[in-house]
Amino acid sequence: MRSAIVLAALALPLALGACKKEHAQTDYTAAPGPAAIGDVLNSALTASPANLVPYLAADTAASAIAGDIYQAMISYDKNLNLVPELAESFTVSPDGLHITFKLKKGLTFSDSSPLTSRDVSATFHALINPETKTPYADDYLRVSKFETPDPLTVRVSYKEAFAPGLSSWAGLIVMPAKVIAQTKSFNDTKLKDQPLGSGPYALTRWRRGQDVLLTRNPSSTKAPFIAQQYLRILPDQSTQWLEMKAGNLDTAPLTPLAYTRLTDADWFKNNYATYRYLSSAYTYLGFNLKDPLFADKRVRQALSYAVDRQGLINAALFGQGEPLASIFKTGTWAYNTSIEPYPFNPEKARDLLKQAGWTMGKNGVLVNSKGEEFRFTLSTNQGNEVRLKTAQILQKFFADVGIVMDIRVQEWSTFLTNTVQQRKFQTLLMGWTLPAEPDPYDVWHSSKTAPAEFNIISFNNKEADAAIVASRSTFVQAERKKHLDRLQEILHDEQPYLWLYAPYALEAVHKRIVGIQPAPAGISYNFDEWYVPKNWQLRPLLVQ
Repeated sequence: MRSAIVLAALALPLALGACKKEHAQTDYTAAPGPAAIGDVLNSALTASPANLVPYLAADTAASAIAGDIYQAMISYDKNLNLVPELAESFTVSPDGLHITFKLKKGLTFSDSSPLTSRDVSATFHALINPETKTPYADDYLRVSKFETPDPLTVRVSYKEAFAPGLSSWAGLIVMPAKVIAQTKSFNDTKLKDQPLGSGPYALTRWRRGQDVLLTRNPSSTKAPFIAQQYLRILPDQSTQWLEMKAGNLDTAPLTPLAYTRLTDADWFKNNYATYRYLSSAYTYLGFNLKDPLFADKRVRQALSYAVDRQGLINAALFGQGEPLASIFKTGTWAYNTSIEPYPFNPEKARDLLKQAGWTMGKNGVLVNSKGEEFRFTLSTNQGNEVRLKTAQILQKFFADVGIVMDIRVQEWSTFLTNTVQQRKFQTLLMGWTLPAEPDPYDVWHSSKTAPAEFNIISFNNKEADAAIVASRSTFVQAERKKHLDRLQEILHDEQPYLWLYAPYALEAVHKRIVGIQPAPAGISYNFDEWYVPKNWQLRPLLVQ
C-alpha cells in the first residue's frame, strides 16, 4: 500500500471474510483507541501484474505490490528526502563519486533467512546482466566498482559525476541471492510468481487476473499494524462507488465526479475521509513520431493550440486538475517557470495546419495535396472514465479545426503489450507518475526507444539528448536546472506530447483507519503506521 493506494480502484467480495454487506453503525468521531494489530484492508488494483518482479514486469501493478513486499537500502520520507531503509546509514564522498551504505544488523527476509550485502550484490548483478530484459538497468550500469567488503557494507563508485546516483538506490529493491541463484537467467526467476522480500507484507495468495492477498511480515523493519491487504483486480471504475457504498471497499481513488457531486451523502460522510492534493502525475497525448502524419512539428503545435486545457479540466475532471506545460511537477526546483501551456487558439491551429499543407475539404475535413483526409486514431486503455471522457473532448476540439480522430479503447494488458510496447499506434492517451528525482533520461533520451523501454513515441532530438546527459553529469543543482530548463524549452517547441493536465489525487479512506498524515509525499508513505483500533476492527483474516 506504500504505493498501491495511488493505484487502488475498488474491491469486490472474495469471501464473507473479505467484505461487509453494509456499513457498521460506528461513531468514528469518537477518540480512537490505541494502536493495535489486526483487520483486513480491502482495496484493489486497476490491472493485473504481468509478474511480481517489477524490474521484469515494468507495470504499475507490479510496482505497487513490490512496494509492500520489498525494501531498498534507502527510501523517501514524507518530505521526499532520502533516508535509510535497510541501511543504518549512508555516506557520500565529497566529490560525489563514492557512496557507502551500512546495513542494519539482523535484517531478514520474510522466511527468516538473513538479508546481507550478498543479497544486494546479487540483485544488482542480476539487474545489470545484459541478458536481463529490463528497462531499469541504465542507472546501475553507470557504477564503475561495486564492493561488499563485509556482510553489512555496500560500496559503489562512479568514474564521473552522476547526479541521480544516490537516488537510484531507492529503486533497487533487494531480493534474496539464494533464489536468484536458482535459475540460470534472471528472466526466469521464481520470484516472478513467488516473491520473497523484507518489506511490511509477504505474499499469501495471488490468483492471476483475480486478486492478491498480502499478510503482515512481523520481522520487517517496517512491520505494519494492519494484518492483511486484500486487493481485487478490477479495471472498471464504474462500479467503484457502489462497492464503497456497500461497505466492500476501504480505500479508493475517487473520480472527479464522485468527489465533487456525491461525497455529501450521509453514508459517505459517516464512514470515509477524503484527501485532495496535486498528484505527481500527468496525462498526455503522445504522437508516434515515426508516423509521417506527425513528422511536421507545425502539425503537433496546431493540435496543441486546438485544445482548451482549462475547458478540458472543467469538463473531464470537474475542475480537479491543473493545466500542464512541462515534464516536471509545478513548484519543484526543476520546473521551468517560463514555460506555459499552449493557449487555446483555434485560428492559430488552422493557420499552422495550412502552413503544413492542409486545406479544408468539401466535407469540413482537412485534406493534403493528394486529397487524403487528416484522420488518425487515438489509443487508450479501458476502465478509466476520466481518460475516456478526455478522449471524447479532444475529439471535439480537433473536429473543430477539421481533423477526424477515432478512439480505440483496449483492455490494459492488451493495450500495454500489443499497442504500446510494439509501437502499433498513431497517438496514445496515457499518463506518467513522476519520481522525486527529476531525471528524464528513460523517457526522453533517443537511446531508450526499444519495445520494453519508455521513450514510447520514438522522440529523437540531438540537442535534447545533450541537455539530458549534461543534467546528469553535475551535482550542482543550478547547473542541472540550466540544462533541464533548456530541455523543457525544446520539448515545448517540438510538442512530441500534448501535455494536458496534472490531476488532483482524490483519495477516500475509511474512517476507522487511524494514522494518516498528509504530506508532500502523499498519504501512503507511512502506511506501516496506519492502524485500526481494536474496537473498530471489522474484518477477520482471510487466511490464518
